[in-house]
Amino acid sequence: MAHALTPKADASALPMEDIIRRLHESFAHVELDAERASRELEERARYMAGVGAPHYDDEDVKRSRRSIGRSVYVVLADDPRADLAYISFLLEPEDESIFIDYESGRHEAASRELRERLARVLDYEIELV
Repeated sequence: MAHALTPKADASALPMEDIIRRLHESFAHVELDAERASRELEERARYMAGVGAPHYDDEDVKRSRRSIGRSVYVVLADDPRADLAYISFLLEPEDESIFIDYESGRHEAASRELRERLARVLDYEIELV
């Protein structure tokens, strides 16, 4: 299972700088990893280019490549030693939604409070995807 957090219908997406500031204000443990984000985006761009139409077009690949060096991989927790009570996601400047996936059902359950807090802090909606 996975969840997507998106701005509410009557609101705009927050700029990355505002999201990062709110994360630091609201979570005890915040990791930001730009190198990991760049690696994941490069892998994604290669994958999309390889799969191609009708699933992905040139703009999808270009958008992914534009985000390299401008995105961060985020890990949030209240206790960095917690086994499954964390959430992680790729935060991109051109993507309005935040996609959170899980290692297992136990991970999803253990991170529920963090996910709900993230949605409150950003004033975003949560959707099961």
